[in-house]
Amino acid sequence: MIDYAQKRMINGELSAAERVSGMNDNMVSSHYHEFYELYYLESGQRYHLINDNMYSIEGGQFLLFEPYVLHHSCGDKDVPFSRLIVYFREDEILSNELNQALNGSSGAYRLQKTEAKQVYQLMNLINIEKQNPQQYSNEYCRSLLNMMLIILFRNKRQKLKQAQKNQITGIISYINANYMHDLSVNEIAAHFYISPFYLCREFKKYTNSTIVQYINKTRIINAQRLLYCSDDNITNIGMNTGFSSVSHFGRVFKEVTGVTPTSWRKKEKFSLFEKVDIT
Repeated sequence: MIDYAQKRMINGELSAAERVSGMNDNMVSSHYHEFYELYYLESGQRYHLINDNMYSIEGGQFLLFEPYVLHHSCGDKDVPFSRLIVYFREDEILSNELNQALNGSSGAYRLQKTEAKQVYQLMNLINIEKQNPQQYSNEYCRSLLNMMLIILFRNKRQKLKQAQKNQITGIISYINANYMHDLSVNEIAAHFYISPFYLCREFKKYTNSTIVQYINKTRIINAQRLLYCSDDNITNIGMNTGFSSVSHFGRVFKEVTGVTPTSWRKKEKFSLFEKVDIT
């Protein structure tokens, strides 16, 4: 499933929205982005891994992701779902108080019925405007967004408890928590008291990815986060994300992203500089 709203954000939009319906649409690996995401599940049921916490959400519930927070979405086989997402940048938030409320807010939420309806309606209005922008579109969406956040944070909301993990989600959590160590199919299978064959078969069936692919992509995503957010050298970043040598790190990084770690860092740093208004 292609996330066109996320692509628009990567291309510099201040906010974006999109409604998507699907079934058996499981992410190959965790991901992150440099902007906020408010996710409303309209129907169905989904599992969301946020860092190392697994949540099971149902229609009518919300998820909030802060920038650079790793998350992963998946669902049970043949269970349809529909979701509405609004992405937004920190610059769109009009008050320090709302910025502070968003700090540490990543998680799954259930709102009171009235407030949930209000937030959902505002998300819908943003989505409609994004599909057919009118005069003062940015100002309109910014106002709706801030009203949505005010309703979200000033009313009573229940943060959902972590879900009971099934075996595959437990394995995903284990990889996300231990990607920086020396992981192998045999080691993971032994940890969960299952055979390597069973592990590989069930993991591929559930995630549409092999264990090795998932481990490598998880390591590369975390390496990208360090390349972007820190000034640490390439060798240390490779070692800190589970690679045995800088050559192994460089080879896998290029296989996953198409470029070397050095080239990726230069491109992203230059892109960040381009976005800064120095006039």
